[in-house]
Amino acid sequence: MVLKSRIALALAAIMLMPVTQASSADYDPPIYVDQAPDYVPVEVGSGWYLRGDIGYAFSHPFDHEETPAGFTSKSSLFDGSVGMGYHFNDYLRGELNFGILPTNRFGDNFITTCDGSITTTVTNVATGTLVSQTNAPASAPCNGSNIANNKAYSLMANGYIDLGTYVGLTPYIGGGLGVVYSKYNRAIGQRDCAETTTTNTAGGFQTVDQFNCDDPAGYAGAVASKGSYDLAYALAAGVSYQVTKNVSVDLGYEYFAIPDAEYVAYDGGAFNIHKGVDYQSVKVGLRYDLW
Repeated sequence: MVLKSRIALALAAIMLMPVTQASSADYDPPIYVDQAPDYVPVEVGSGWYLRGDIGYAFSHPFDHEETPAGFTSKSSLFDGSVGMGYHFNDYLRGELNFGILPTNRFGDNFITTCDGSITTTVTNVATGTLVSQTNAPASAPCNGSNIANNKAYSLMANGYIDLGTYVGLTPYIGGGLGVVYSKYNRAIGQRDCAETTTTNTAGGFQTVDQFNCDDPAGYAGAVASKGSYDLAYALAAGVSYQVTKNVSVDLGYEYFAIPDAEYVAYDGGAFNIHKGVDYQSVKVGLRYDLW
């Protein structure tokens, strides 16, 4: 009896074995998926800004020793620049700027003589026939002048330190290095020759004297011109105010120097070449953040 029971249990186990294996094969373990990171939008242009300013040089970059009678001068003491900058952090930023520096044009006027020739023509008034015609060297009074001008352009890399914001105002200090292209032109003894004609009638004859100028190239005077690239540096300080999220205005001071630049200046009647340009200016600027 016991033997029959054991045999029955063994047969039941054999019959249930495929069912158990099939159930194990159909079991799918749970799938675990890592959570995707939060989407962070990329700010195109973040940290970059556009800027521009205009300044006035209250210390003149080109000095004249005297301004006598007949001296004329026209100077532009305004300068300006445009460029792009980058905020490295809340306190440090850098810029690359192209600028136009102050310019001047000056000269003096005087009366001198111009060489040429006089053609004298004599005609008979009654008959209109030519009696004689002669040509001889001569000179005549004319206006003379000495003129000169200076101009320059800059490309500067500047760095600034913002010293924190207080009641909406952000003071800053900075400086920069760059290259300046400067050029001067000078024309000494330039003459303005004018051809003139005089007519006299006497004794039935008409005499016409015509003054003829020589080749105009001879009246240009001594002309000199030079352009050069020189190292420049600048020191600056100021304060800025954020008007909107993207727009800031600033008011600043700048000292600008080009130690090796040459320029022409009026020195006691002579148009001499000087070396070294420096000046101080007050500036008003605008910055637009690209974010």
